[in-house]
Amino acid sequence: MKNSLSKKISTARVICILSLIYVHFPPLYGEITDVNNFKDYFIMLISNLIGRSSVPLLSIVSGYLIVTSISKYKYTKLLRNKTLTLLVPLVAWNFLSLTKDSLLGTSPLEDKNVLNYLLSIYDTPGILPLYFLRDIFVCVTLSFLLLRLTSGIKSIVTFVLLITLSISNLNNYLFINDKIIIFFFLGMVIAKNKNIYVEQFESQLLFTVSLILLIVSTNLLIFIKPENLPDEVQTIISLTSRVFGAIIFWNIACFLTKKFNIGKYSSVIFFTFCSHTLIISFIWIIAKKLHIEPMTYSYVTLFIISPILVFIISLMIYKPFLRIFPKAQILLTGKR
Repeated sequence: MKNSLSKKISTARVICILSLIYVHFPPLYGEITDVNNFKDYFIMLISNLIGRSSVPLLSIVSGYLIVTSISKYKYTKLLRNKTLTLLVPLVAWNFLSLTKDSLLGTSPLEDKNVLNYLLSIYDTPGILPLYFLRDIFVCVTLSFLLLRLTSGIKSIVTFVLLITLSISNLNNYLFINDKIIIFFFLGMVIAKNKNIYVEQFESQLLFTVSLILLIVSTNLLIFIKPENLPDEVQTIISLTSRVFGAIIFWNIACFLTKKFNIGKYSSVIFFTFCSHTLIISFIWIIAKKLHIEPMTYSYVTLFIISPILVFIISLMIYKPFLRIFPKAQILLTGKR
């Protein structure tokens, strides 16, 4: 892989993970509810326009990179590597969450059993966004099969099948979020198809058109509300919006790579991803003690700066923690 592309991917990971923090910020957690004033609208717009739209690019990047991994490793070795980098952090962080909740006297398990809380076997785990690690691992287990379907008419048929399964909710037994496999496969197709160049997606026109369409589709969901739309329409709008989001974030990553060395934080950003909901819960406790009420101007300010605030806190924890407990890096970051 070219060094320039590697830097762009590192930058993309950083900005996408920081952006998804908006989706997990209380009390709305990215949900679309009634719009009572501009502040309500602004929070929902940012959560969905920036927060949700950032995630698909992470799946595409994972699919793109797995093609290189497949050419280097045998299937069994690849699974061993991904067990270390995906499943071990999944269990370790959820165990920390379980321990934290137990010490605070809350009820962490609720209606989930311990295995699902730790491993996200059939439902979201203790730390909700970590289901992404579980779903990517499932994608990796299917990657050798998917690789055979990345060319010509087979790729088109596979896309149609995956989208149909998503609309019909027929692959929820395999995935917590069944859209991840669609974008993971898209990344594989881009990596394998010699007629597709990553540079083709770096376009000011493509960026502008995608941004306009994403704003329109996001506003459509905010003002019509997803529950008032048929499931099929919801899924189609969601998928197309995520495609626009991936294009937007890739172009932003390419632009930032030319200006800044954001990729240097790629080693700590996985730690930020795994810890961000725990850090947000801490920030929210402090906010309530300071009497910061939802949808006030002080809340909106806190919401806007939350990605940077969470990242700074995670950075302050990451370096001293690994200096004191160097072997914990294997558990918490999968040797990243």
